[in-house]
Amino acid sequence: MISKALAFLTNFLNQELRLNSGVDEDLVIAGSLINPDGSIAENVENKIVVSVLNIEHETFMKSPSAHKTDGGNPLGKLTPPINLNLYLMVSTNFNSYLNGLKILSSVLTSLQANPYFTKQEHPTMQQPLTKLSLEIYNMPFTELIHIWSGIGAKYVPSIVYKMRMMTIQEEKIKKEIPAITGLGNKTNLK
Repeated sequence: MISKALAFLTNFLNQELRLNSGVDEDLVIAGSLINPDGSIAENVENKIVVSVLNIEHETFMKSPSAHKTDGGNPLGKLTPPINLNLYLMVSTNFNSYLNGLKILSSVLTSLQANPYFTKQEHPTMQQPLTKLSLEIYNMPFTELIHIWSGIGAKYVPSIVYKMRMMTIQEEKIKKEIPAITGLGNKTNLK
């Protein structure tokens, strides 16, 4: 689910850059600036890199347990869905500082004009995604310093977005509930 959301977002931004900036290659990728071993990632040069900083459980919207039937009599109880928020860092990693800022500005403009995505408006959104929304997440400078040192990279111009409400729902039936077949006690009321 998370990979589908990032793939959708990077594909959308690449299409927007092609339309609005006239570029003919994918400049936005999902990934990290640094490999797990601390070396610099090879595929991120002259790219806008979208990285997941954090995954947060959205506790504001608790979902009741869901039920599912396969068309027959038995009803199955499903585990309640999990609603997630992703914190995404959008970084520019271009050799030309000014060109990188220009492309980053185009990305910001695209997300400002399109902060909310639905399956109806964007049929390329893969199931089980149905909606995504993005908002800029303002981060204090001290936290930003900690994030960049934790990543192990030198600072490059970037912005953090909060992607709201990705819902993860396992469709496996957790418990089978027998169907009601009749009324138990029959009493004669007169």
